[in-house]
Amino acid sequence: MVRALCERWHTETSSFHLLVGEMTITLDDVYNLLHIPIQGRMLDHDAVMDRDLGLDLMIRLLGMSEADARAEARTESGGHISYPTLKRLYEAHLTETRRLEAQQTREEMQEEAVVCEEFSSISRR
Repeated sequence: MVRALCERWHTETSSFHLLVGEMTITLDDVYNLLHIPIQGRMLDHDAVMDRDLGLDLMIRLLGMSEADARAEARTESGGHISYPTLKRLYEAHLTETRRLEAQQTREEMQEEAVVCEEFSSISRR
């Protein structure tokens, strides 16, 4: 389902384009569906995240290189990541995923063509 929604997301309008029309997610939707508060601090850590933990999370969970994570930690003064950097990482991962899916689709089509050729040569005998 997430993949289907990603395919229908249009960044130009910040909305989903569905068969029934255009759909936009509001803060009220976020609150009602995900129970994420829309007032106050969104992330309220019990303890202050130190630089080393932030670096580890950026490298391990976001796939950043160590050099990029260290540069981000210097820019953001600790174990945090800026929204533009997070958006850039997401877009890079999305682009790579689409490229791999397209490559997989081409390979599947080539395999199907080979099977069809083999089947047609067998059926001609």
